[in-house]
Amino acid sequence: MKNIILYGAPAAGKGTMCEILVERLGYKHISTGELFRSLDDSTELGRFIHERIAKGILIDDETTATLVKNRLAELEGPVVLDGFPRTLNQAKILDGFFSDYVVINIEVSEEVALKRTLGRVNCPKCGRIYNIYTDMKPKQDNICDDCGCELKGRSDDNEESFKVRFNTYLANVESVLNYYKGKNSLYIIQSYESKEETYADIKKILDSQE
Repeated sequence: MKNIILYGAPAAGKGTMCEILVERLGYKHISTGELFRSLDDSTELGRFIHERIAKGILIDDETTATLVKNRLAELEGPVVLDGFPRTLNQAKILDGFFSDYVVINIEVSEEVALKRTLGRVNCPKCGRIYNIYTDMKPKQDNICDDCGCELKGRSDDNEESFKVRFNTYLANVESVLNYYKGKNSLYIIQSYESKEETYADIKKILDSQE
């Protein structure tokens, strides 16, 4: 299986697809957010990154790419990069040490993404995420299938904050997707209501690369 660079606007289902790729095909998931959070504050690099994140300062491209490179060196088998690279400069740096990949962008309309966002709830005990408007809804309304706890919405899942996140994402990712389009590496699929349909399109792309 080829490595994957996976993109998707907020509520496109990118996180769910990463989980499925790990579970069904044995992919290793690399998220820069998780890489940042996993750093130990006892190290100089960990303190540097956590302090900047706490202040809302973006981590520079070279530092981010180095963390990804180090993580790749620790893993065997195909990987799925979750939303990285985020800038054109990161994409060019990544090409210096990462190859044999396909880039998949999961497209979703703003209207559908907003509906999904407003329908997202999670269990405060186990953290499981549900959505009342998709095939991820709980068996019993507003109750966690696993814990029986009442489900809660996220404070930032409102229309105003969603539109900011959605439009910011589109503006930031455009140059990166154009870069991969120019390299004939970009595949565009749709985010269906059923996660199985979206996964089927990803699997079809991977199978075509064999």
